[in-house]
Amino acid sequence: MTGFVLFGGILLVLLITIIWAAIRAGEDTGASLGAAERRDAAIEALRDLELEYRTGKLGEEEYGTLRARLERTAIDARDAAARGGSRDPAPEPPESAASPGPCSECAAPLTGDEAFCPTCGTDLRPDP
Repeated sequence: MTGFVLFGGILLVLLITIIWAAIRAGEDTGASLGAAERRDAAIEALRDLELEYRTGKLGEEEYGTLRARLERTAIDARDAAARGGSRDPAPEPPESAASPGPCSECAAPLTGDEAFCPTCGTDLRPDP
């Protein structure tokens, strides 16, 4: 008899644990992060992205797109921390105002008005 009670108790604890895990699986864990934690996570993701690009796992176009998105996330989190933790993101810049992406030779960030890369000196002017 004691064995059945013990088995039933263990089964009940196991069932509660499974249900609790299933409920937690549907939660958005990013919602519980503060602005500083979101900023730190975006910066860490930028570091990982840079490593994958430099090791050849990402192409230039994909790298530029992902980097712009992660930079926007980090900036939004930084601004949210300055506003006191509000999660409202800053408005997206117009597509024409987007940065031109990294240098094709050294992946240094560019502002768009350079004739030469400030890091490696690559000619950035369009061919005539």
